[in-house]
Amino acid sequence: MPQVAAKGLSIVVGGPYSSGALVGGPNFEYAPATSAVLARVQAIKAIADRHGVTMKAAGLQFSLAHPAVAAVIPGASRPERIAEDRAALDAPVPVDFWRELRAAGLVHAEAVLPHGA
Repeated sequence: MPQVAAKGLSIVVGGPYSSGALVGGPNFEYAPATSAVLARVQAIKAIADRHGVTMKAAGLQFSLAHPAVAAVIPGASRPERIAEDRAALDAPVPVDFWRELRAAGLVHAEAVLPHGA
């Protein structure tokens, strides 16, 4: 991402829900999720639940945080999912949620987080 930004380019993020694993699905990167991936998702979800954050909001807002990201493609499987994704973009996510994810090692130490967290 830093190289993309340094060159003045942008990217479009596809699959912000990690092929469904982030929102309760069985797949990660278009294959069955491993137990390690599912445990990581559960750790993220536990923090999200404590802060009143939906996993959709976390996935979409994290994906859009980096300045090199021009857009995100959630991959709605049904028409009603579009409204859900739109609401997740506008959902309040406390800065402390992002900070706790970083402190727990659930996001990379150098990852750009929403709201300057």
